Amino acid sequence: MHEGAIAESIVDILKQVKEENKLNRIVKVRLKIGKMSGVMVDALLFALEALRTEEDVVESTEFEVTETDVKARCNLCNRVYEYTDISDIVMLCEQCGMPLDIIEGKEMKIIDVEGE
Repeated sequence: MHEGAIAESIVDILKQVKEENKLNRIVKVRLKIGKMSGVMVDALLFALEALRTEEDVVESTEFEVTETDVKARCNLCNRVYEYTDISDIVMLCEQCGMPLDIIEGKEMKIIDVEGE
């Protein structure tokens, strides 16, 4: 389960943010996770919840996750496709039959951190 390692990395980043900005506590963290990132959101939130007892920095932090749909662009005609369900993804352009490149939906980012 790599979500545990990801949660630990997020906590490490939050420790740096807290120190660099001289915050007393981190109130809220917004995350953006693509549906094709390979991250199971529920497992990540579970791992972050488990770290609350071990890490003071996230003891009372609210985590908000936004999952992003997958967008793909045709290499030839530049047509863009959006998929809300990853099982619907077809990696060939419906218009010209050329391969598609994933342009959104693989990311995992900390969007912002709110602190006091």
